[in-house]
Amino acid sequence: MGNVFHEIYDFLKSSEKEMLIQKSGSTTDSSNEKIRSGQSYLYKKYGMESEVIEVRFKQKVSGSCLNQALLQACKRYPYFNTRLIEKNGDFYIVQNEQSMIAKRTKQLARLGHISCGYHLVDITYYDDSVFISFHHALCDGRGIMPFIETLIYYYCNLKYEPVKPPEGVRLADEPLLPGETEDPFLQEYDFDKDKTFIALSRDAFAIPENVPSEEITNYRYEMKLPAEQYLKICKENNATPVILLSLLMSRAIAELYPDYDKPVNANIATDMREALDCPNTFKNCVKSMILPYSREFSQKTLTEQATEYREILKAQRDRDYCRKEANAMMGLFDKLDEYGSYEEKQKIMDFFEGMTLNTYIVSYLGQFKLGENAMHIDEIHLYNSGTTGLGINMISCGESFVLDFKQNFASDKYVKAFSAQLDQLGIAYQASEAIPFVTPGDSLIKRS
Repeated sequence: MGNVFHEIYDFLKSSEKEMLIQKSGSTTDSSNEKIRSGQSYLYKKYGMESEVIEVRFKQKVSGSCLNQALLQACKRYPYFNTRLIEKNGDFYIVQNEQSMIAKRTKQLARLGHISCGYHLVDITYYDDSVFISFHHALCDGRGIMPFIETLIYYYCNLKYEPVKPPEGVRLADEPLLPGETEDPFLQEYDFDKDKTFIALSRDAFAIPENVPSEEITNYRYEMKLPAEQYLKICKENNATPVILLSLLMSRAIAELYPDYDKPVNANIATDMREALDCPNTFKNCVKSMILPYSREFSQKTLTEQATEYREILKAQRDRDYCRKEANAMMGLFDKLDEYGSYEEKQKIMDFFEGMTLNTYIVSYLGQFKLGENAMHIDEIHLYNSGTTGLGINMISCGESFVLDFKQNFASDKYVKAFSAQLDQLGIAYQASEAIPFVTPGDSLIKRS
């Protein structure tokens, strides 16, 4: 008899899930919206750690103004007022009946948990900081950036003297852009199979700390550079901000380990939206590019190195190359689709949890559209725990570049080595001491 009741309960539960999945998606008009682009972030053994963008204002944050601004922003971005439903190991986006609320707390919520209304985006604040936590399965940094720009605009208009919207900032009453909720990984892409593509090896020098750890506490070092000075050096050497960052970090690592026997690789997180014809999507659309630093390469001038890096990045941004890479990524998603339970899919993804990218990772989010409200903001940071080895996040904020060195170890040797490179170029900087931190894993599914 017990089995009968259990079967009836399972049937009703499955029927309820199916009804909700068919009822809505990223918007009230969509349905049956399975996550594909962020699928690989859904099956981590202990949950995916939150990505956090911290906006540091020059004055203490007003909770009242922030919540009013959040109401306005959510009108424009219905796809962030959502939750996920798991069915047969797959996850579907549905509209969330609980509204997003900004809470005053130092504690970051576990995304997908009841404590934040099951949302995949959560807003908290404390003292002069606003923390926007987001789940990488739902969106990437470029996907949530417009939402944050809109939130900042409305908040500043309520807290300070109203100003005209910065160019490109989306307002509450504006419609969604074409393809804004499109998943870029639903179908394979055509590309020129006869084209010769660049071939780069991921077999690179590994720093000693680039090994998985069971320790959940990570460490970060914050650094702030004057944008005008940094960009002047970039211009003089034909570099972009991310190219100069990569050159200086790779040079620093090469000097720390003069016996390095493989190239030092900077693994650059790169937006593929344009190449995949979905420039407006909020969903994950990122791949990793490589900038190798070899002994032979190290003998060239900074300008020669930067110029060569430009060509290497151009080859990896090639439209056909990106589409070929996207098809390869979809191969993993197709493989996951062959399995009918969360446990089976999680077992497949177990293989990837221990994998690391040598030598280090760089992510450049770009420039926030702040307009006149830049005067109210001190810094904007991007970080998450769960890092293996060394990662560097870079953001352009007002008159500064802000860097966050993320590590699963406390040593400051890489930050100091990078600082020495800045000293040689005469670039001023401010650097913090080590900041221990944890961004919590998600609560999308009950885990043992």
